[in-house]
Amino acid sequence: MRGKWLKTAFIGIVVIILFACIASTNGSARKVTIIESLINDLITFPQKGYTYLREYVTANDNFFVEIDELKKENEELKKRVEELETKVIDYESIAAENQILKSHVNLVDKYPDYTVVIADIISDSATNWEATYIINRGSDDGVVPGMSVIEENGLVGYVESVTANTAKIISILDAGNSISARVTRTRDEVICKGSISLAESQDLKVMNIPTGTILVEGDKLETSGLGGIYPKGIEIGEVIEVINKQNPLENEAVVETYVDFNKLETVAIIINQK
Repeated sequence: MRGKWLKTAFIGIVVIILFACIASTNGSARKVTIIESLINDLITFPQKGYTYLREYVTANDNFFVEIDELKKENEELKKRVEELETKVIDYESIAAENQILKSHVNLVDKYPDYTVVIADIISDSATNWEATYIINRGSDDGVVPGMSVIEENGLVGYVESVTANTAKIISILDAGNSISARVTRTRDEVICKGSISLAESQDLKVMNIPTGTILVEGDKLETSGLGGIYPKGIEIGEVIEVINKQNPLENEAVVETYVDFNKLETVAIIINQK
């Protein structure tokens, strides 16, 4: 009986001591050790990183949406640019065709005294030795060798040969071509001739200048109608240089042609005079 009482008393004392320890602990803050602090940091670091990343992505959710929208807008702009480029090419083609048609009309209007056939140049051969063109009109269109060829600005040359649908043109720049010409101001007759040395600059040499004839820069030359090839009054070019020599019979001049042969696309063949 006594032993049971002692056991109960011992347990009571232990309980009182435990409560006393707990009470004393709660009354003052316990100091955390360095090891405990490191362990807590290692445990909480991944959690903090995850929390930060989640908050960042959530806060910038619109950023990714905007990137997708920008990509879509960029693709639409590229497509629009391609469409505009295609339209520009189409407009340029139409403008070029309109210019050709305008040249056709101008040729007919400028030479009302002639019946002409309008032709387009389909190939050319321009060297220091020759200057020839192939056009898309031939005997089926009434073109025959020897006919004169003109352009809106003046004389081009003559027809050398024909097929059913094409013709070969010898231009006035060809070194073997000569033109009976007349000085518009003085009405003096001279000869204009293609020259190897002047071919690159698209100029002609003026020869057979009559004694006493004084050419000056700016004088205009036109066909005289002599020689049986070119009709009278077709403009040729303008004098840009006069070369006076010791013997007046050898005087020469240089004529700049009115036709720009580098840009020649459309010509007219004179079929007959109305």
